Amino acid sequence: MLSEPRTISLLTEVVHLPVVHAPERLREVYAEVCRTCGYENFLRVQGGARIERREQEGEGFSQLALLNDRIQLTEDHTGISVDQFGKKAVAVLDAAMRTLGIPILLGQQATVRATSAPNSFKSAAEFLARGVFKVCPEDLEPLGRPTSFFGFRLAFPATNQHPQGYNVRVECYVRDGRSLYIENAGTFKAPVQAGNLEQVEQNLQMTSDFLVDSVVKFLSAYDKKEA
Repeated sequence: MLSEPRTISLLTEVVHLPVVHAPERLREVYAEVCRTCGYENFLRVQGGARIERREQEGEGFSQLALLNDRIQLTEDHTGISVDQFGKKAVAVLDAAMRTLGIPILLGQQATVRATSAPNSFKSAAEFLARGVFKVCPEDLEPLGRPTSFFGFRLAFPATNQHPQGYNVRVECYVRDGRSLYIENAGTFKAPVQAGNLEQVEQNLQMTSDFLVDSVVKFLSAYDKKEA
């Protein structure tokens, strides 16, 4: 079976009714999230502001974008867990909505990105070609040149039983040919009131759980020695 998935990137975007942000209000949000959530730098952008923190070592960064119709939070290669990110998102959204006068969120997209390595194949490309798609080298001869399998997508539309939709990407991880890059983007259309921001945290956790408990389990069934 695949190795324990390692979360490398977390994102969430919430949409709200368009609003014109006063510069002083944006500064108030900046002051609060710097104090409580560890952000450092402030930059005005079209329709709002971008607040961020760069890791002193490596390429990791935390970013908060306050735009005229949405709020975006990103944690990329910072080592933060899904649980920690969910709590941070609630704290940031509480400060932003309270200060900027946003009473309700119209919808949310949550994205979880992770890596995981097969144990029965030398590389992720070999796992996809031979393990998942069962393609033999001779099957590729009509293509007339060396071929490497890179990835595929799965779509899970919303239903009455499962109102959230998921879009999954499974690819070779460009930074490490041994590992798979697995991404799940969840779409949640139910509005969230300012007093019920825990739902944002729960949506993030559901997106992560589907990646770990369903997608990785599905892929692991193909990670076995050939007879």
